[in-house]
Amino acid sequence: MRLKRFLPSLLLLVSYQTQATTYYVNAAASGTNTGLNWANAFTDPQVALSIAIPGDEVWVAAGQYKPTTTTSRTVSFVLRNGVNVYGGFAGTETSLAQRDIASNPTVLNGDIGALGDNTDNSHNVVTANNITTNIVLDGFRIMNGYSGSAYRGGGLSATNCLGGSLLIRQCSFINNYATGYGGGLYLAAANVTVDQCEFIGNSTDNSGGAICDGNNNGGYSNLTILDSKFTGNVAYSGACLYNSVDYQNLVIDRCVFTNNTSDNSIIRIEYFETAWILNSYVIGNSVDGFSSNILYVNSISPTEDFQMINCTIADNVNVYGFPLQDEAVRLEETYHAIHNCIIYGNTRYAGRQVNTAPTITNSIVEGGHVGGTNIIDLDPEFTAPNGSVTANFDATAYDYTLQFTSPAVNSGDNGFVLPSNTFDLAGNTRIQGGVVDMGCYESDFSVGSNALSDQAPSWYFSAQEQAIRLVEIPTQRNGRLEVIDLSGRVHARVVMQGNVVPLDLPTGLYLATLNGYQALKFVVAE
Repeated sequence: MRLKRFLPSLLLLVSYQTQATTYYVNAAASGTNTGLNWANAFTDPQVALSIAIPGDEVWVAAGQYKPTTTTSRTVSFVLRNGVNVYGGFAGTETSLAQRDIASNPTVLNGDIGALGDNTDNSHNVVTANNITTNIVLDGFRIMNGYSGSAYRGGGLSATNCLGGSLLIRQCSFINNYATGYGGGLYLAAANVTVDQCEFIGNSTDNSGGAICDGNNNGGYSNLTILDSKFTGNVAYSGACLYNSVDYQNLVIDRCVFTNNTSDNSIIRIEYFETAWILNSYVIGNSVDGFSSNILYVNSISPTEDFQMINCTIADNVNVYGFPLQDEAVRLEETYHAIHNCIIYGNTRYAGRQVNTAPTITNSIVEGGHVGGTNIIDLDPEFTAPNGSVTANFDATAYDYTLQFTSPAVNSGDNGFVLPSNTFDLAGNTRIQGGVVDMGCYESDFSVGSNALSDQAPSWYFSAQEQAIRLVEIPTQRNGRLEVIDLSGRVHARVVMQGNVVPLDLPTGLYLATLNGYQALKFVVAE
């Protein structure tokens, strides 16, 4: 009987001990520093991380936090199994949804030594090693890491994490450096997702200025990068991304790569099982080498699946001062594929935007592509691009969406829009107007039998009559009408004598001009 009375108390004790705890951190806290509420928060995240157990959370208010108060460069913020860590709090919130991350910068800063001297900074600001559960790092600015020759990943190093996964969300990696690999983020045998992050001004003397996967440690990494921006990153090879060993899966979706610099490449991908780049742009970057590429992909087996779908690679530049040998985009194998993309205006690569090996369909490629299917060699007509590209620049200051008259509008292949990736770079729904656009942005322009130009005079293509009809004509009599297809072939060139021009055209998408400037796009259906 005594044992029966004791059991409820024992169960209550076990339940209490296993209940998850939220630990609070605020550099400005002045209470008892128990870490159990904002008023009595810890002042150092290291204290919370040292006592947290699986299921606990650590909430960190705005402020500057360094891995150590000493000058020991080997000390990092060490992520723990089963413990999610969140920043971006003002210090009063009771739920994650109340955070305003932009207004409450929570900085993990590796500048532990003499201010202004990066060489005495932390080797790794954050580390995640031997993680066997799913954990989250969310809402931080990770900056000023400086990995020496024996270290990798100045901002964050994630190794041997295949038993679990690390989600890095709403974080900024700023001004981190590595002598060898992975200025911002280094991963080896790790499952990592990067979501809504920025990589700004990270660098390395070798490979992977922003991100590097450099050693499989007996396992293959899985890396997913979503809705993130890379700008101002620098490396000898792979200013934004570099891998030298196998990925099992690599996915890049809705990302911006702009204003980065490298001797050799901006994105370099070698050896993988599956690698997809989707709905992203690579614009305004520069390389400096005789045989350098903006994007380089290599693999060793025809079972490896590389696809680039609905991406824009444009207005990048190779500033090397002598004749060039290579292409802006170089994919080494015929089983590497490009679909619904725009590759145009990459300077000093005239006539060599893409090498001959890859399979390319339904894309704008400056200079064309031998053996491609539905390749258009026309100006994509971006809304407001940089008109003079001689060096790297920030493409976000320009507008690389499509004009109504762009040959890329409604010219892609819907079959390559993956069910799990139905949004463009701006978050708009893919496939508007019935046919997907080429490139990273989807327009809301629709074309069809009743398409109208937004410029006077009003005119349209009548599917019933198989003719172009002008609604208003008095000032357009004797106007010069020209109709071309997406390859640039002229199908009609007439002088207007009335308000109806009969046409005999095969099925396809056409562009008509009146007096050389008023444009009408229309579809001839079966």
